[in-house]
Amino acid sequence: MSEKIPAARCPRCGRVVAPPTRFCPDHPVALEPASIDGYGEVVSFTTLHSPPEGFRSPLHIALVALDDGARLFCHGAGTRGIRVGSRVAVEAVDAVYYFSHLGLVERARLFWRRAGARGETVTSIAKSAAKRLWRGGRGAGA
Repeated sequence: MSEKIPAARCPRCGRVVAPPTRFCPDHPVALEPASIDGYGEVVSFTTLHSPPEGFRSPLHIALVALDDGARLFCHGAGTRGIRVGSRVAVEAVDAVYYFSHLGLVERARLFWRRAGARGETVTSIAKSAAKRLWRGGRGAGA
């Protein structure tokens, strides 16, 4: 669903900035080009029914903290079902960032893709999940 997003990383402090800029916001060091996954959590969101000139109403925007550390403002198709902490996917289209809510199916696809990238097998993932569920059902004293 989501593509890589262009970003920049500071070689000194490791800060990730999206969209990419030339220098680190914390100190005068040139940033190195990077690309990051477009997945993160909603920090804040709103719907503007009287948006600035040049934008259609309603304008749905969210501040998203990406998994790699960058934060950026994004446009969305809507904010229905979005909460602070909601998992979203972010895509860059012509230097404009858009968010979309990750429903249960999309979150499951992301989980399996990440697990496969780590070399985990379906069996090891299932055993790990079963252990967590079993421990959770027995209470803290078990």
